[in-house]
Amino acid sequence: MKILIIGTGSIGMRHLQNCLTIDRSITIDVVSRGKTSLEGLPEIKIFNTIAEAFDRDNFYDAAIVATPTSLHIENCIDLIHYGLKKIYVEKPIAPNLEDIETLMTLSKTEKVSVYVGFDLRFDIGLNKVKELLGKKVIGNLISFQAEVGQYLPDWRIGTNYKEGMSAKTELGGGVMLDLIHEFDYLSWLLGGFQKAYGLNQRIDHLDIETEGISVNIIQTNEGVLGVLSLDYIQKKLNRFSKFIGDNGTIEWNYVTAEVKWSCHSDLEQYYFEYKNVERNDRFIAILDAFLKARPENFDSRLTPLEEGISSLETVLAAKNFNNSVKSKI
Repeated sequence: MKILIIGTGSIGMRHLQNCLTIDRSITIDVVSRGKTSLEGLPEIKIFNTIAEAFDRDNFYDAAIVATPTSLHIENCIDLIHYGLKKIYVEKPIAPNLEDIETLMTLSKTEKVSVYVGFDLRFDIGLNKVKELLGKKVIGNLISFQAEVGQYLPDWRIGTNYKEGMSAKTELGGGVMLDLIHEFDYLSWLLGGFQKAYGLNQRIDHLDIETEGISVNIIQTNEGVLGVLSLDYIQKKLNRFSKFIGDNGTIEWNYVTAEVKWSCHSDLEQYYFEYKNVERNDRFIAILDAFLKARPENFDSRLTPLEEGISSLETVLAAKNFNNSVKSKI
């Protein structure tokens, strides 16, 4: 198998190493506009552009797009034009809906499988939550709450966060797109959303262009109401969700790697722990599923292009509500 990786930032390098972990026989080429550190991997060819990578009639079985968000659509369209049939693109699919229709049409007419990198769908705890919700262990769902927060300056040690993608509007940064995972996994668990209302604002002391905090009210397709909060300011990582049913509650905690639930009819509290699982195990699992995927048969946890776009639309709907409210003040 021959893979082309576009982008050699932290996530691109993680995917490169994980490809080799999955199968050392995989051949990898890389497209990188800047300097990249590939010591110890002399067999990997580095190209400056996608066009250069395909210039010598190279054939690739799949590509991984790990460039800044603002380049995702352009990169995917280029790959399709060069005949690629299988693409993994990091989340979010884009910073806006511009050219989304072009990508959708191309992927369908050229029969290209595009998957978006929402790796939290491969979190063992969230899969346990999905199982419990499916079995209606807590009865009918009434409401949900979710939160994620982590101090942006601590995200990538050794880099200036003010110069990174998260801080730049033109690169598709901001807490809502950065942490779009939350919108996606909640939609995946709960069967999709029909409405989203949000308020967001910048955090002055971070001194960045993009929003640093966001609070959203979301209604699912089944009419269930919930609240989702995201921020760049909590010094200690916090990531959890709570699902409230008419017969109990389920709680997921990413940090403690734990799911707990209880029912009104039972005084017992039940626990599911997965503390022995490493964070990178999730990235290996989603990449392995992608490499094995076929158009007619793929892991249901993978996020097809249409679902990746749906999560983006939810974020943009919440952002648009925020903008409409500000315009009336």
